Formats: sequence, structure tokens, C-alpha cells
Amino acid sequence: MSAARLRSAGVALALGPLAAVCLAGCSTAKKAVHVQSSPTPSPAESSEAAPTAPSPTCPLTGQPAPSGVPNRPVYAVKVPNDTAQARGFQTGLNSADIVYEEPVEGGITRFIALYQCRDAARIEPIRSARFVDLDVLQQYGKVLFGHAGGIAQVISDVSAAAASGRLIDANYSGTPYQGDYHRDTSRAEPDNLYTSTAEIYKTAGTTGSAPAPVFTFFSATSTVTATASAAAGVSATVEPGSGAGSVVTVPFSAPAYNPTWTWNAGQGVYLRSYGSSPHKLTDGSQIQAANIVIQLVSVTPSQYAEDITGTKENLVGTVGTGKAVVCRLGACVTGTWSRPALSSVTQYLDPSGAQIPLQPGSTWVELEPNTQTPSMS
Repeated sequence: MSAARLRSAGVALALGPLAAVCLAGCSTAKKAVHVQSSPTPSPAESSEAAPTAPSPTCPLTGQPAPSGVPNRPVYAVKVPNDTAQARGFQTGLNSADIVYEEPVEGGITRFIALYQCRDAARIEPIRSARFVDLDVLQQYGKVLFGHAGGIAQVISDVSAAAASGRLIDANYSGTPYQGDYHRDTSRAEPDNLYTSTAEIYKTAGTTGSAPAPVFTFFSATSTVTATASAAAGVSATVEPGSGAGSVVTVPFSAPAYNPTWTWNAGQGVYLRSYGSSPHKLTDGSQIQAANIVIQLVSVTPSQYAEDITGTKENLVGTVGTGKAVVCRLGACVTGTWSRPALSSVTQYLDPSGAQIPLQPGSTWVELEPNTQTPSMS
């Protein structure tokens, strides 16, 4: 099996459907400047006539980047979620720009954490790659792909993509990045491998560049308006397909793999739990995200065994169309996803066909099997 051609792809930032609504005082009309007889304007007039350039925004989060967007590629790294031990060691996920949750084998899930604008001092644990990773990552240009090996067929695909210059293999072994990975001897293998974005990007040097945006975000004005609308419970009247979204459950297979995201208005984020148990990282913080995107996908077993038990690795359908639910600001929009080819960026569309805007901030994309049904309340 060979990975399809990667290319840098993205969509331009666009205003969401709420962008036309503006709070009092947000008019962009400029004050008239009185013309003096002197050809040289006064300092006050010069200041008034020159608009302030907008701050650059991070391509994957839509958040301001006052110091500029780092000129570096995405570092995408695999993090396990399949055992109590793995979850007990999870570190650095709240610093990721985007996290994908994948249905892998045997009903378990695994994460791909994507870092570009933000840094993580420690990312742990790091585990093996899957076929679906290459399919997902084609949307982000030439990524640095961090992983702890994988079955022979997956590694063959990764090696072929790296050899052709379509990605940078940052495997923990056998690559220039192997010195950036470490074992925490106080923890049990294999869930004790860790790294940091600082180490990875130091080794990468000037290799690669920032990706194009892949999501549409609310503008600064519509973010304020959307928050007020959601708080007032009237978001359904301004966005096609909009409805309840304070509590969102994403069933993958069994209770141990069915996360619930609960909107916390005070923090302005969704918080992740399993049942009544908060899903926490090693620093004690609960996993959180500004946006939850549920993409219902086909999941079929491949011919390749993932482990000695013979459990087959899954093939996950990320090309085509399907149902999608996008949740932010305590409300969800039910629509569809569309990706014509692996070289295309996935679009999330409301019932009118418009792209669904996200709240600036981090996003979790749940690749949920289309045999399951998410619930929102």
C-alpha cells in the first residue's frame, strides 16, 4: 500500500455567517481629516489617517500571533489513548493547535496532536503510526511526522512519502530526530517515550514552512456576537443547522472510549470527560478545546494485523462526504463534511452549503465511525 501524493493545501480565512452582526461602536467609518494649508500633516492627523495593520493570526487556530507566525511546519505526533497507563501519562495535549481522535483497532482510539503556533515543553507518551495518519496529514503540507514506528506496511508508506519529499519522517528511531526522544525510566514502557517541540524544531532548523489555514474562523466582531447569541439561547435563529451543544458525547465503541465534552462558559472551552471522570493530563489540567468537530467516517478492517492477537488495523474513510457536527460556544451546527480527494482540504458545511466557522482557539476533530451517533444536549 502506498500513500497518496501529499501537497500543501488550505482554505483562506473567511468571515462566518454571524460576521455581519456588529455590536455598537464597531463601525469602521473613518473620521474626516481637515486639510491644512501646509503640505505636511500634523502628527495627530498622520496617526488618524494611517490604520493599524492587523496582527497576524495562527493558521491552525485563528488566534492572534503578536510576535508573528513561526515559519515552521506542523509537527504531528502520535499519542496513545488505549490503556489506563497511557492516559495516566498523557502530557502536552492542551498545547496542541489541533488534535485528531482516530478509531484504530479493537475499538480503541489514538490521537494525532498537531503543533505549529504553540509549543509544548513535554509531549508524552508517543506511540506508533497508523494508515489513517498519512491520509489526515496530507491537508497540512509537508509535516514533521513524529511516531514510534509502526507495522511494516505503515512504515513502508511513511518511508515512501519521506523519500519523495512529501513529508519529513521524525520517527523516534533511525532518523535525525531520534536524539530528540527520551524514555522516562520512572514509568513503564512502552508509554514512557517523550519529546518537546523545542527539540524537534531545533533539529528541523529551517526545514519547511507554516501551513495554510484549514478551517474557517469567526472574525473578532462575530466572536463577541456569537458568544452573546449562544448565551441567550438564540444561536439557532442565526445559523442554519444550529442547535443544542452544551454537552456533546462522541461514542466510538464502549464507555471506556466514548468521550463527553461539556461546555464551560466561564472558561470559554469544552472540557473532556469519560462519564463522570474528567480526562486529565499529568499536570492536573482537564483536556479542553475551543471547538469540537465530529466527522462521521467509514471504518473497515484492513488485511494487516496490528499486533500478535491478530487484530486488524483499520482503514478510515476521510475522502468523500458524510455527516458532520461542529460545536463551539455551547451550540452545535449539524451539517456535512466534504473532501473530494486526499489532496483536498476537508470542508465542514452547514445545511445551506456555507462553511461552518470555528471559534478561534484549539480544535479536536473526532473521526467517529459512521455506525455510531453523537448526541448533543
